[in-house]
Amino acid sequence: MYQVCNLIKSLAVYEKCEQECIMTPEVLIKDGFDTSNPPFGIFVADLLGQIVGYTFYYHAYRTNTGKFIHLNDLFVDSLYRDQGIGKKLVQRAAKLANETTNKRLELHCLKWNPALEFYKKIGFINLSETDGWNRLVLNGNALNKHVE
Repeated sequence: MYQVCNLIKSLAVYEKCEQECIMTPEVLIKDGFDTSNPPFGIFVADLLGQIVGYTFYYHAYRTNTGKFIHLNDLFVDSLYRDQGIGKKLVQRAAKLANETTNKRLELHCLKWNPALEFYKKIGFINLSETDGWNRLVLNGNALNKHVE
């Protein structure tokens, strides 16, 4: 998990949110492997014992379409990009979605991220261009205001 955690930190730097990344290998192990009901799954790209890419996913639900898989992260180390690794990780997640859900795979991508073109190229539809939805979050002090 140490290699994966290093890649998570590399993704945070890439996404310009390094200060928000507080993940540690110990937390990943505790949350994902020391429990009978882990909140996430992970696929890794292993090249001769070195993890060069990963995708974290979780099972989710939409009231209008039912079960689906959400890709929380998809990241390939910059030294190994353009070699089909990202596509293979998506294919593995797509296989899982096809087997366990209503055949739906979703992810979020920053507007400025060049990977958006990769996602479109392999068949993802940018719903923010087609349906007008906004992604919102309530956290920190704003969340605490709603806790009684």
